[in-house]
Amino acid sequence: MTAWVAFCVLSCCFLRADDAPSDDLVHYQQGLAYERLGRYDEAYTELQVAANLQPDSTEMALAVGVLAARLGRYDEALRSLEHSIALNADSVGSYYELALLYEKNHLSDRALESWQRFLALNQDVPLKDEAQKHIAFLEGQR
Repeated sequence: MTAWVAFCVLSCCFLRADDAPSDDLVHYQQGLAYERLGRYDEAYTELQVAANLQPDSTEMALAVGVLAARLGRYDEALRSLEHSIALNADSVGSYYELALLYEKNHLSDRALESWQRFLALNQDVPLKDEAQKHIAFLEGQR
């Protein structure tokens, strides 16, 4: 038995039922771990399970949306990111990802709205500059 397996077995023995993480959190953490390893399909599956178990979580909806976009599943990404905004109208990360995705899908008016909302909510100066560049570009296309 390797040291890691032994550690896992022993740690599980000391967890009380109320200390164990919830299923949604376990799937969410596994999804993030798979994503860090570059195993995007497995990450996406785990994050979808987590989001289904916790449908009111902005963070989980955002994570699913980001990974769906990375995998080229743009309709799924849009649905998930728009859901994250419905859950939390101040989700800075969701507006950023939506703005990029709207631009990629040539939805200029929606992209412009998302960049403007992102700009209003964001406090990071370099990201504000980035948003302003996108806004100027989109307004120049009108």
